[in-house]
Amino acid sequence: MQRDEMWHYLRTKRCKLWIWKALDQETGQLLDWECGRRDKRTLKKMVDRLAKWDVQLYCTDKWATYASVIPQDKLVQSKATTQEMERNHGRQRHWFGRFKRKPIIISKSQEMVDLTMALFARFWVNGNQEELLSLLD
Repeated sequence: MQRDEMWHYLRTKRCKLWIWKALDQETGQLLDWECGRRDKRTLKKMVDRLAKWDVQLYCTDKWATYASVIPQDKLVQSKATTQEMERNHGRQRHWFGRFKRKPIIISKSQEMVDLTMALFARFWVNGNQEELLSLLD
């Protein structure tokens, strides 16, 4: 499983909202995400929810907080293992303006960011685009 985060502006460019994601490394499925601060408490919320998946291995970058929450025997910290997550971030930025780098689009609520993540997971990562397009017809 790959874990990484990207950020988004909430209300103003000074209020960053971090989006933590968990991808299944074998299937590419987006298993879960958590919107919040870039801190141990937010990461722990998602790791606790991931317990139901019986995760055997977490692949992350070398940010120190990962090692403080994830057991060492289940943690691999290397940029070499996070390419799929970076590809996922790129697709997310491509499809949703609110996630572009240095955005001029700023959400007013965390709820809208979370709903956008649910759409992204359902139709662009775990589902298919044709299903979304058929709903729009």
